[in-house]
Amino acid sequence: MKTQLVRWLSLLTYVGLIAWVMAWIIFLGEVDPQHKSIWLLLFVTPLLIPLRGVLAARDKTLVWAVLVTLLYALHGSMVAWTDETQRWLGLTEAALSLGFLFSASYFIRWRAAARVQ
Repeated sequence: MKTQLVRWLSLLTYVGLIAWVMAWIIFLGEVDPQHKSIWLLLFVTPLLIPLRGVLAARDKTLVWAVLVTLLYALHGSMVAWTDETQRWLGLTEAALSLGFLFSASYFIRWRAAARVQ
C-alpha cells in the first residue's frame, strides 16, 4: 500500500514538474516572447528524456531522473533566493523537485524490500 502511494506521488510530482516548468516559461514567468521556444527546449527536454522509464517505474531510470531533478531543485532555490518577484515560482519548482526525489527514493527502497521478502 505504501509503495503504491509513493509511486503515485512520484509520478504526480514528476509530471507536475514538467507542467510547472512549461507553465512558468509560457505563462507565469518574465520570459521574452522571442526566446520562449529555446527556453522550453533547454528546460523541458531533460525532463522528457527519462519520462518513459519513470512511467514504467524502472529503477535505473528513476535514479537518473532524480539526478536530473536535482538541477531543477537547485534552479528553483536560486531563483527563490535571488529574484523576489519570482520567488513563489522558484519555491514551487524546488518543492516539486524535492518531492520527486523523496518519493522516488522511497519507492525504489520499499519495492526492493518487498521483492526480498
